[in-house]
Amino acid sequence: MLEMSNYILTEEDRKLLLRVNRLLEEVLETLEIMGDDETVKAIREAEEDLRADRVRNYDEFVEELRRSGEI
Repeated sequence: MLEMSNYILTEEDRKLLLRVNRLLEEVLETLEIMGDDETVKAIREAEEDLRADRVRNYDEFVEELRRSGEI
């Protein structure tokens, strides 16, 4: 019969498993996003807006909301 000590993970093993877990979660999230055509389209449009300089910084955005009475 095998002893339990043969199955104990080292701290390094645990850290590696946690890191692998996080990476797999990121992969799954990426695949989920890539499978959603609307989200992919919105990301592409946002990237085009950045390239075309159709963006504003946070302060400008807040000021616009204030002027419109939304905040």
